[in-house]
Amino acid sequence: MRFFLLIQSLARHRFAWIMLLLLGIVLESCGLYFQYSLRLPPCVNCVYERAFYLSFIVAGLIGFLWPSNFLFRNLANFTFMAGSAGGLLVAFDHMTSVYQTGFGASCKLKASFPSFMPLDEWLPWMFSPTASCAPLDWSLLGFTMPEWILASFATGLTVSILFFISEFFKRKRNDYLNYYR
Repeated sequence: MRFFLLIQSLARHRFAWIMLLLLGIVLESCGLYFQYSLRLPPCVNCVYERAFYLSFIVAGLIGFLWPSNFLFRNLANFTFMAGSAGGLLVAFDHMTSVYQTGFGASCKLKASFPSFMPLDEWLPWMFSPTASCAPLDWSLLGFTMPEWILASFATGLTVSILFFISEFFKRKRNDYLNYYR
């Protein structure tokens, strides 16, 4: 009970949402660093993952601007949850396509964004795939890039679910957690 009240308190503060916004910016910057500095061209899954990281930025901005408003806080949380869930699915597909061999071992070469948001046409330097899915030589602490991306989206989904569940807990009138608002 206290755990969820603490999570609820975090979700109602600007600090948590600005951290999410900054995390999204850092993750997007990492993708661009890999592409332009380390010369690792992005595949279509990398581009989709970047698009889902945009949901972290959007959710962080909405939550930062209106953290105490129930409607906007939940809109931010659902944006964060949907982006994390979608990113988790793409990252899992990315991870499995990298380790496949033989027929069907590579992914598509053209991104298919929705017609109302053609990110690959608006920002081709960021959202246009220039390579197929292939095993990378890059790793950090023994994990490959798709594995790190999968972990980031799984963590995001877990946090957003905790934020959602915490909304159903009622505070006592003189709860000590209210002092930290």
